[in-house]
Amino acid sequence: MKKLLFLGLIFCFAFTAFAGEKVTRLGMHPFYKSRDLKAADLKVIALDKAGAVKQGFEQAGNGELVFAFLEQIQKADVQTVEMKPGDTVKWMMFKKNRKVVVMNDVVWAGKKPLTAYTFTIFRDGKLYEFIVPKICGNISLKNVSDVPAPVCNLKVEPAESVLGTPVKIDMCGAQNAVKTVVTVTDAAGAVVKTMELTPENCSAELTLDKVGEYMVAAVVEGQYGMKSPAGCEAAVKVTEPAPVVVPPPPPPAKKFGTVAPLAFLLEGGPAVLKGTYTGALWARGGVLVNLINDTLDAIFTVGGGVPIKGAPWKSFLMGNALLNLQLDPAYVGLGLGFSTKDCDREFKKGGMDLVGQLGINLFRHNKSTGSLFGELRAPIITKDRSFEHNHKLLLGFRYIF
Repeated sequence: MKKLLFLGLIFCFAFTAFAGEKVTRLGMHPFYKSRDLKAADLKVIALDKAGAVKQGFEQAGNGELVFAFLEQIQKADVQTVEMKPGDTVKWMMFKKNRKVVVMNDVVWAGKKPLTAYTFTIFRDGKLYEFIVPKICGNISLKNVSDVPAPVCNLKVEPAESVLGTPVKIDMCGAQNAVKTVVTVTDAAGAVVKTMELTPENCSAELTLDKVGEYMVAAVVEGQYGMKSPAGCEAAVKVTEPAPVVVPPPPPPAKKFGTVAPLAFLLEGGPAVLKGTYTGALWARGGVLVNLINDTLDAIFTVGGGVPIKGAPWKSFLMGNALLNLQLDPAYVGLGLGFSTKDCDREFKKGGMDLVGQLGINLFRHNKSTGSLFGELRAPIITKDRSFEHNHKLLLGFRYIF
């Protein structure tokens, strides 16, 4: 029994080859001699035992990993863990008779947990988790996992913009990103803008100050320096703003005044003759002399009227000499006139009138104008010709041609 026990202790592990190599004791044949291995000693192992480490990795079938291991362990984040009974490792290297030996599929079968250091090494998209027991320094590969590769998802909107209008660069659809570096180049390939986006701030606006064609390229950086493949690009075209179209000025307001030196006019309509306020129909013709274009005219008209009732009412003559002021579309006329006697009564007399007009223009066609107006004729100067019995109210339509 003692001989069997001695044979088991000459190895760093006592094991049996069944489903896994069961190890019940460590420390007899350590890879690195230290009963109380410190985290800093792991860097010493990588430097002083680089050759032995390389042999172990090659025996384990991970020779391609050794250089990444020796380099990254110098800056690795080393943590302390417990290796509990039943925990497994894919392989463990130790020394037997000063030679490096690798044991595969190892199960810790001791009665108590072991204190160990753990750290990770990255290579070619895979993360290798190592564990090193403090009691013997045996380098062990515990687990291998794939690191999700960063995936670029670049959106640039709009693809064509007007100079001075911002373009939105959106990387919010990127996957497994730590950060994204966006580079904007012009048609000649010169870099005009570089920006860095993060998952928290995954979009930005870009305003380009020159007309031309640009290329926006994005590279997504993930864990352990992994980068998305090249080719994540989008083209942007910046164009000149459309010329400002100045609308034509509105047509000048329609004017009803006259500009011809001389025009003719006809006017007529109903009237009310004071006496008993008898109705009448009247008509006049005349000329218009333009004094100020579209503003002031002199109007001379003459005509007559016929009362609707018979005797003592009778037909009468009347004439006007007015100044006509255009206020577009309204107008005001003021001047003198005359009226003959329109009734065979003693208080009805003919004579001079003060004439006032207020009208509104209705239409203009070429040089012709049509309007409606009201006219008040009040007697003046003539003796015994009272306003009460001799004024007239006229409503007329005027046509100037």
